[in-house]
Amino acid sequence: MDLEKKLEKITSRTLPLYILIVLLIIFANPTGSSCFLGFIFVLMGEALRFWAAGHIRKNDELTTSGPYAYMQSPLYLGSFIVGTGLCIMARNPIIWVIICVVFFFSYIPRKKEKEWGRLENLFGEEFIKYKNKVPYFIPGLNPYPEGSKHPWSFASVIENTEHQTAIAIFLIALFIFIRLL
Repeated sequence: MDLEKKLEKITSRTLPLYILIVLLIIFANPTGSSCFLGFIFVLMGEALRFWAAGHIRKNDELTTSGPYAYMQSPLYLGSFIVGTGLCIMARNPIIWVIICVVFFFSYIPRKKEKEWGRLENLFGEEFIKYKNKVPYFIPGLNPYPEGSKHPWSFASVIENTEHQTAIAIFLIALFIFIRLL
């Protein structure tokens, strides 16, 4: 991906996220224990994202295997856990509150509406049945009974560029950790 394509990804919707990340790093006041505890959250969130990215087959079929058998949005839950972990590492509750407000009152509702429309157009009744039986954000205890049984695939992780997301997340965590030194 060349620089021009990367710059196209910076939009009015993504710029605030990048600004919050920079502010999180600048105003980080980490301790050894905050870095340890926060990094556990970062690892858990990224593990969920890797699990989800290894199952999703965008636009080819309705993904109902892996974490998608328990919730519709494991990538978003993973992102929220990662963000919480980074804020714990940085000991910055103010940015965490801002993230929560933006995430739950702007990002999730917008994504939910957009994705539900797209998935309903692509998969029709199959998606409506799934949507009505599987929780959106908080995992259910029982898997979707009609879910597919696709195995996790590292190739899907790469195809869904989760490896790039993981690198960015760990660099942010490293920058916060460096503030400890």
